[in-house]
Amino acid sequence: MKNTPFFALLTLIVLSLTSCSKQLIGTPKGDSPVQTFETLWKDFDEHYGSFIPKQIDWQAQYNKFRPLVSDTMGNRSLFTVLTRMLDTLNDNHVYLRPTKETGLPWYSGGILGRTAVDDFDKKVAQSYLSQKTVYSPALEYGMFPGNIGYINIIDFGENFNRYPAAMDEILSRLKDTKGIVIELRENGGGEDRVAQYIADRFASSRHFSFSSSVRNGPRHSDFSAPVNFYTQPAGTFQYTKPVVMLTNLNVFSTGETFILAMKQNGQVKIAGGITGGAFSDAVTRDLPNGWSYRLSIADVRDAQGRNLEGIGIEPAYPVKNTRSELEQGKDKALEKALQLLQ
Repeated sequence: MKNTPFFALLTLIVLSLTSCSKQLIGTPKGDSPVQTFETLWKDFDEHYGSFIPKQIDWQAQYNKFRPLVSDTMGNRSLFTVLTRMLDTLNDNHVYLRPTKETGLPWYSGGILGRTAVDDFDKKVAQSYLSQKTVYSPALEYGMFPGNIGYINIIDFGENFNRYPAAMDEILSRLKDTKGIVIELRENGGGEDRVAQYIADRFASSRHFSFSSSVRNGPRHSDFSAPVNFYTQPAGTFQYTKPVVMLTNLNVFSTGETFILAMKQNGQVKIAGGITGGAFSDAVTRDLPNGWSYRLSIADVRDAQGRNLEGIGIEPAYPVKNTRSELEQGKDKALEKALQLLQ
């Protein structure tokens, strides 16, 4: 998440995490397997944000996996131990990337690291369109038969200053539609400030949407005061007709905080599959042996105060496409969205 005012706070924290690692985790004493394990375990112990909501006993993981590490073991054996330990976090943001010369694969944690997302095919989905415009690499829009609009948010990563004009154009073109389908099933995340702004273009009033706290101390319960985020009207005008968002496991991080914001707009429904369940900010670090890793550092809560890390957002209208259906050119989730907007 990268938003203001929280973005400013997070920037300072991230800088401290990345540029002051010696003060936080101690000066590395070499690149041995033992030191590598100790560094990884300790950094998560001091900075990971979801131990409590996920009910993870991190000390128990140390007790289980530390005896399996020795300075005589090879890279592959070390990689196996580290990734087994990281598996216990069930976190889509977590990864471990060995250096190229090891010949080892990159590890991705969470459900997306162990599950192929095969319930979406862009060509099939867009075959339902009567017209389509590519506004930018991040945004596409168009029309379905029956006067229903379409916005595909591929990511939230373009320069924030481009989005007011982008949404002005897109929503102006779609303002006379009966409703809009927002496609998120190929969304790659990005900047929360962008996601928040887009959600605000669909708002008719101000509502609390979610909060976020950043881990800031050695205890697993040490967090900054929550920063609250609100969905509220923004931009030159807003689209307040019915909207259906399409989701699946591939939607996580900024995609999920976007959904938390959009859910506060009363005309918005969600169809498709459950989301990936990884809302937190994350930082990337290096191990003494040169491998890199990423860990989540925040506690994000929805408007009801729930932490949904590792759980995800369940759509009100659950529909999961099968591969055989997609191969036949049928997208049941999209068809449900269109039905809801008729």
